[in-house]
Amino acid sequence: MGKLERYFDDVARIRAEGVSANGWVTVVRRHDGELKVDIRPGMLRRCTPDQVASEIRAALLAAVADHRRQYRQLRVDYFGSPVGVEPFTPVEPSHGERHRS
Repeated sequence: MGKLERYFDDVARIRAEGVSANGWVTVVRRHDGELKVDIRPGMLRRCTPDQVASEIRAALLAAVADHRRQYRQLRVDYFGSPVGVEPFTPVEPSHGERHRS
């Protein structure tokens, strides 16, 4: 197996994890692209809907950032440079801005 094939195999095996700021939610992106979202018991009773959404969003963005970090590191490890892969910096919605479905 050549270097490029090993690189693609390693990229395909990335497992990324993100945890919300308050620790209520953990998101894991498995190597197959599936997302697993774990919510600690009691969160839905104790938090408002906006807090729930914020916790889920924070954990998801942390998982995306972790995936990007690992992907970027693989580029450096295999090719000596992260060219073409910028660090992931999530943009927070402005106060009062709502997400559209």
